[in-house]
Amino acid sequence: MNKRRTLFLHIGVHRTATTAIQATMFKNWTRLRDEGYLYPLGVERHIGTFNNIFFGNTTAKDVSKTLLARAESHPVPIHTLIMSDEDVSMRRDISALRDFADDFDVKVIFAMRRQDLWLESWWAQNVKGQWDRRYCHMSWPDFMQNRGDFHWIDYDRYIRHIEDVFGEGSVQPYVFERQQMPDGPIVAFCQQFGFPDGASLDRAGGENISLTPEVSEFVRHLPLIDAPMDLRLRLIAMAEGVDRKIRAENPVTLMISHDQRLEIIREFAPGNSRVAHRFFGRSDLFLEPLPQPSQPVVTPELPRYSGPLVNRLVAPFFAEIIRGFSKG
Repeated sequence: MNKRRTLFLHIGVHRTATTAIQATMFKNWTRLRDEGYLYPLGVERHIGTFNNIFFGNTTAKDVSKTLLARAESHPVPIHTLIMSDEDVSMRRDISALRDFADDFDVKVIFAMRRQDLWLESWWAQNVKGQWDRRYCHMSWPDFMQNRGDFHWIDYDRYIRHIEDVFGEGSVQPYVFERQQMPDGPIVAFCQQFGFPDGASLDRAGGENISLTPEVSEFVRHLPLIDAPMDLRLRLIAMAEGVDRKIRAENPVTLMISHDQRLEIIREFAPGNSRVAHRFFGRSDLFLEPLPQPSQPVVTPELPRYSGPLVNRLVAPFFAEIIRGFSKG
């Protein structure tokens, strides 16, 4: 095959249906392969491969050789390969991936969620999943004070860094909003790498929802990060059981006050506008309206007294534990 293949690197950002995308791509491996799209290396998420490159255990050049060999080994012509790991977007420097461009036409798929909504979701995920000791027990106010840590949601700056590595025109950004993804996130993702029939793929992966603010605040105080992964996942599932009860009573998930939300929007507005003009030919990157000032906001906090705390959160959590372990 003389024509260079295209390698799409899906690098995030988090909280844009990445888990469902990866699971769906993996589940539909044969269907995609038969149409010339290879989701390689037999994994849902390519975090191990990317980490090995960044840690110096291998190089992008060596991985390219493996990918080319895999592409050549199939009975149908492979014109496109797709790799996915949202954690790549957290790295300030992705130049270790530059050598992919020696063997492939590299395109980077980059989903963008409005920064205020992303921050709410990212705090809830950090205290729920507890993979990073810097943030898994951090209070919501402290998290907001440290939001500058999350450099990758300055989309304008991060896209320019990607272009410094792979060249202008290498980035395919898209907006993670319902009205800009009318057929859903899987179809929107497939459109980025040129697969025309994403709606027909078998879905997988479920929905990785954030916990409500009250349950998130409760889980934040639990040492889930110290539990073995299989136990941690079971405890998270039990917290989700408590969350379903709380959510039925109070479904409000917004945590940012209207004034602070406007402050965040203003903070990112110049960069967002530049991205909107460059890639979409318009002034506004995000089109969905902000929550109204009258819309309810919940501050993540626990009940002040031990009785309500036990009745509302502790006892239901232990009930979920008993129920979960009784099932084996």
